[in-house]
Amino acid sequence: MQGALRGLRSQLRYQIIGPFLFLTVLVAVVGSAVVFYQTSSSLQERFNNQLASVARTTNDVLLSQEQANLQFLREVAFAQGNQNTGAPGVAEAFAKKDVKGLKAALDPFFRVGISRSGVSLDRLIAFDSNGQTVTDFERTSGTSNRDFIVHPSFDLSKAWFTQRVLTSLGDSRGDKYAGLLQFKTTNSETSTLYFATISPVRQGKDVVGGLIAAIRVDGSDGLLSMLALRSQSAGITLYDDTGHLLASTFSATGVKLPSMSAELMDAFKASTSELTLFSTETLDSRKFQFAYIPLTIRGTSVGILAPALSRDYAYEANTSTLWPMTLIVVALVGLLIGVGVITANRITAPLGDLATTAEAITAGDLTRRVHIQSLNEIGVLARSFNSMTGHLTSLYDQVQNEYTQRAAIVESIGDGIVVCDTEGRIVLINQATRQFLNISAADPLPILFDDIPLVKLTDGVPGFGSQRANNLFSLGERIVRATAKSVVAPSGQHFGSVCVLQDMTEEVAMDRAKTNFIGTISHELRTPLTVIRGNSDLLMRGLAGPLDDDQKVFVDSIRQHATNMTSLISNVIVIASMDSGSLTTDLEAVDLSRPVDDATWPLQSFIKAKGLSLKIEVAKDLPQVLADYDQVRMIVHQLLDNARRYTSEGGIILRATAMPEHMLVEVQDTGRGISPDMHEQVFMRFVRGDGASEGINSSERGIGLGLAICKQLIERQSGMIWMKSAPGEGSTFYFTLRYANATTSTEKSLTALAASA
Repeated sequence: MQGALRGLRSQLRYQIIGPFLFLTVLVAVVGSAVVFYQTSSSLQERFNNQLASVARTTNDVLLSQEQANLQFLREVAFAQGNQNTGAPGVAEAFAKKDVKGLKAALDPFFRVGISRSGVSLDRLIAFDSNGQTVTDFERTSGTSNRDFIVHPSFDLSKAWFTQRVLTSLGDSRGDKYAGLLQFKTTNSETSTLYFATISPVRQGKDVVGGLIAAIRVDGSDGLLSMLALRSQSAGITLYDDTGHLLASTFSATGVKLPSMSAELMDAFKASTSELTLFSTETLDSRKFQFAYIPLTIRGTSVGILAPALSRDYAYEANTSTLWPMTLIVVALVGLLIGVGVITANRITAPLGDLATTAEAITAGDLTRRVHIQSLNEIGVLARSFNSMTGHLTSLYDQVQNEYTQRAAIVESIGDGIVVCDTEGRIVLINQATRQFLNISAADPLPILFDDIPLVKLTDGVPGFGSQRANNLFSLGERIVRATAKSVVAPSGQHFGSVCVLQDMTEEVAMDRAKTNFIGTISHELRTPLTVIRGNSDLLMRGLAGPLDDDQKVFVDSIRQHATNMTSLISNVIVIASMDSGSLTTDLEAVDLSRPVDDATWPLQSFIKAKGLSLKIEVAKDLPQVLADYDQVRMIVHQLLDNARRYTSEGGIILRATAMPEHMLVEVQDTGRGISPDMHEQVFMRFVRGDGASEGINSSERGIGLGLAICKQLIERQSGMIWMKSAPGEGSTFYFTLRYANATTSTEKSLTALAASA
């Protein structure tokens, strides 16, 4: 089926006739839809009007029933005594509290009321001035049942209407009331909903009691059934003013109706009294349309009435209209398609040869040409097609030659080249890359760039400090420099990335040899310096005989310079060890106070000799850090020694603070400070400031390796180092260490490689 549809869509004849067929069919369908819509709308409007009429009839019947019940209560309330039966008047019996006489007076009225035309009476209740019922007659269920029972007395004093009736509290409509009331049923403790009419009983101007005439709302002989019968509706449902279901004639058929939804209640509250709200519900596989109107009793809305009509009539009318129109439209469409295909076939027949030739050229037969000699537009198209095919064939040969030439150039480049798409998938590598990976031309390429076994080179990286090469990787036995760039067209479109792998194995080997040479020379220099410093200490102590003042000055100068040179040589050895990869970092749980104590002890005498104070604020109960003990000691020693060298007066503070994610250590001095433009440079090797700080030209000045060593050692332990300083305000160096339970993770990707480049 799908193949047939694709064939139809690929035929030019159908593409030509298709729009006209579509327009014709569209007009036919739209016209039919408009007619059907108008017919359906007319039927629906008539149905809505009929349902609205049923709703109005229901409301009118309810008002008539209320008036009939009020008239009945008015007759009962003003009834005089009966000389034949000896029954007293109703008001007289109330006034004298003659319960027996009141029952005798109300009995004939109740018997007549339950069979009287126009009066619907299921229960007649009389209550005295205290709100206690004194007479309560109830007709048993059944449309033709005239039997009744007498209920015992119960308290009505708390009912909403009792005090209004007994105190003659009237409103603009008088002192009679009506509403929905709940009373117990005849044979059970459950309550039954009644539509009740309440009237006071007066003797003179005094109210001596009240009467209630009530009709059951639910049931086959109840108010709803009577309203449905008189209004000719399929059923009526009663809700309270919150949309909760109270009663329904559909319940007698076993259908369970839900309460009104929140959306329906909102729509009902938003509707005006002149409009009727409609909804369609499916009950027992049948659709009914409901009209919702307020149940208004004496000007007050006490609930919602919902008469309903079956939608079978509207559905059958719509169906009888739809099918004939559908058959007419189908027949018209079939006729138009047949005529359109014949017409399009006559117009597009010469194009068949052109399409066949184009398919042959696409398949690779570049010598194929179109043979159409007509002079119309199709003939012009055929000649232009032949000319275009020849031109494209020439361009194809030219592009093929250029591609071959560029492929040969890429293959001949000595550096490795890896081309990836935007998803990081490898699309091309050259011969040099295959040699790096030890794969032949017949072997499959790695799928992703991350599949290339590049390992970040961390030990023995050539360069200095932050100037060290950060794009060197080990690839098998080789060391390569990886440089990645995005491939972007002049229009800004991103096609992927290209990475160049430059073999740096020999260069790195030479750099490592240089580093090893510097380390060896430094070791050799430290040995005689140690002897010079030790002998000068012995001479200063007088172990080789007493010295005069001039001799002491000379020896002390020898000792100080030997100490400084030893410190410089030690720093050079550390740098050489890190560059050669021989310096290892052994991370373990360490109490920070221990390396701090070991670092500060040797410097205390030098700090004191310079007239400076040293304050250590490192608590013993700080959490353990994950660090290398010796390297932390060296970091603290370098920072304290750096502060000592460049501080002339004041003091030095070393402080450790436990932060939520790391341990923060700071070394603060009161020196002259460093300008902001030098903050990043001071962590580079052989950078010693701008010459403005005090002590920069002193004999204690270093060669600019201490802070560079600190930076590399801290980064080896996954920490960070920075500073805050300004000229004349001193300097504060900060560094962080991880806690003993911290973890780190690393990942390698082409994107990260491109960013680092």
